[in-house]
Amino acid sequence: VLKSNGKYDEAISQYEIYESNNPSQKLVAEKQIESCKKSQEWIANPPYIKVNNVEGINTKYSEFGLIPFNNSYIYTSDKKISGKTYSASEIYGWTGNPYLKLFYVKADNSGIPSSIGDEISSVNNEFHNGPATYNTLSKTMFFTRTKMVKVTKKPVNSDPTSWFENYSVGDYINRLEIYSATYENNSWKAVKPFKYNNAQEYSVGHPTLSSDGKILYFASDMPGGYGGSDIYYCELQNDGQWSAPKNAGININSSGKEVFPFIDSTGVLYYSSDGLPGMGGLDLFSAKGSKSNWETPENLKYPMNSPKDDFSVYFTKSAEKGYFASNRDDGKGLDDIYSFMPDPPRNLILAGITKVVLADNSIVPFSGVNINIINKGQNIITDLSSDDKGKFFSSIDCNSSYSVSGSKEGYFTQAKSFATECKTHNDTVFVELIFQKIVIGKPVVIENIYYDFDKWNIRPDAAIELDKIAELLLINPNVTIELGSHTDSRGSDAYNEALSQKRAESAVAYIISKGVSEKRITAKGYGEKVLRNNCADGVACSEEAHQLNRRTEFKVTGVLYDKK
Repeated sequence: VLKSNGKYDEAISQYEIYESNNPSQKLVAEKQIESCKKSQEWIANPPYIKVNNVEGINTKYSEFGLIPFNNSYIYTSDKKISGKTYSASEIYGWTGNPYLKLFYVKADNSGIPSSIGDEISSVNNEFHNGPATYNTLSKTMFFTRTKMVKVTKKPVNSDPTSWFENYSVGDYINRLEIYSATYENNSWKAVKPFKYNNAQEYSVGHPTLSSDGKILYFASDMPGGYGGSDIYYCELQNDGQWSAPKNAGININSSGKEVFPFIDSTGVLYYSSDGLPGMGGLDLFSAKGSKSNWETPENLKYPMNSPKDDFSVYFTKSAEKGYFASNRDDGKGLDDIYSFMPDPPRNLILAGITKVVLADNSIVPFSGVNINIINKGQNIITDLSSDDKGKFFSSIDCNSSYSVSGSKEGYFTQAKSFATECKTHNDTVFVELIFQKIVIGKPVVIENIYYDFDKWNIRPDAAIELDKIAELLLINPNVTIELGSHTDSRGSDAYNEALSQKRAESAVAYIISKGVSEKRITAKGYGEKVLRNNCADGVACSEEAHQLNRRTEFKVTGVLYDKK
C-alpha cells in the first residue's frame, strides 16, 4: 500500500522488517526494495517525455483503451450518457456505474480526441465491452466482452467435520471473451466470438494484432500459465482460422498479472504487469521479439509509469508518442486517458569551474582564466572568463560535440571535449579544468610510464600516459620540453645510460607520432644517476621497488609568449 502511494522510503522500511521476520522470503523482499529504489531514481531523473491528461475525453468515470480508428478514435468507458435513464440491470454493482462500453470520439485539428464521444451500440452487449484493437488491412476490430458465468464452489468452512463439507453453491463471476467485427459501409457487421473463448473455464481478452494482422496476442488466465494471467498468441492459418493459443513465454510473463498487450508497427510488444519490478500497481513494459521468443522486458519508467496502475498503451508513432491510461493521482476520474510525446530541451547549461594546484599540492579555485568554448559541428566559438570563484557558465546545444579550453599566462593550457545527449532531465553539463604553473627545469614524473626489464618498447599502459603528454603539448604550442628516462641500478652505468637513452627516444618518437613537432621535444637518458629510492648498486630490492626507478619524467625547457 505504501509503495502504491509513492511512499517508497516507508515501503522500504516495511520490506526490511518483512525480510527480517521471514528469512525464506529474502529474495522477494530484496526485489521489492530494489524496485522502490529504482522508482525513486526514475522520478528524480526522468526522460524528456511530456505526459498530459487528455481532458477533452476524460470524465469523472473510467476512460481507457484509446485506439485510432480511421480519422477518429475508439475507447472504453463506463460513463453515463447525458439524458439516459439507467435500469438496475445496466449498472455494475461493483462500481455503481454503467457497464463498460465502446465509444467513438472525433479528433480535433491537432489529432487529439476532442469530446466524450458516442456509444458504438452495434457491438456493445449488456455487460462490459472493451478494450479493442483495429486492423486497417482487414478492417476488422477485435474487442473484449465479459460474460456472466455461474460457477460452482465450496463455501468457506473451517470445520472439517461439518456435515455440509461437500455442499456446493452457485455464484456468478465475470469472465472475458474476445469478439470480432468488420467495418463495411460505415457500420459494424459480422460480430462473432473468438474460436478459443471458454468462459466456463477461463478468460481471454485485451486483444492486439501484429501490423500484418497475422498474429493475435491477448491476455488469459487459462490453465498452464505462469501467473494470474499471461500473454498468449494465436497465428492466422492459410484457411483463415486461428491456431491454438500458445503462451508467449517466461521471459515476459511472471507470477503476477500480464494484461493489455499492444504490438506497435515495428513488432515491439508493450504490455502491463504487476509481477515484474515496477513502481507499484500495473506498470508498462516493452520487449523486443515475437511469438514466444522475447528479450528481457524493460520498464517504461517515470513519467509513463506511476505508483498507481498504468495500462492500455497505444503508440501512434513507434517508440515516441501515443496514449495510455492510468488511475494516477490528480486525474479527472477513476481511470483517465493520457497522451505522451517527446519533449526534448532546447538548450543545456555548461557549468564550469577552474582550479589551480598550489606549491603544497592543495587545489583551490582559479579566477581570471580565459575560457574558449567551441561547438565542433557548428563551428560556434564562445569566449568568456572564469569569475572570482573560478566559475563560468554558458548555454550549449543538445546532441552536439564541444571542446572547452582554458588558458592563463604562466600556466599550462587545459582542455576537455565532450558530447551532449539530451536523454534525461539532467540539463547541466559540468566541466572542471585544473591548472598547473609552468616551472622551467622542474621535473614532473609521468605516472605509470614503466618499462619491462632490459626493454625500451612502449607498453600499452605507458601509451595511455604518453597520450596525455602529447595532448598537453598540442594544446600548449608555446612550450618545449625534455623527456628524461631513468633506469634501475642493475647493470653497468654505461649500459643503463644507453638503455635509458633508448627509452627516452622511444617515448619521444611515440609523442611525435601524435602530431607534436620534433623541434619541441628532446630525449635525455639519465641511466641510474637519479634514483627515487635507496635501491642503489649492492642493495637488495624487490622487483616493484626497482620498477619505481624505471620511470620517465618531463620538464619544461622553454616557453614562448606573445610579444604583448
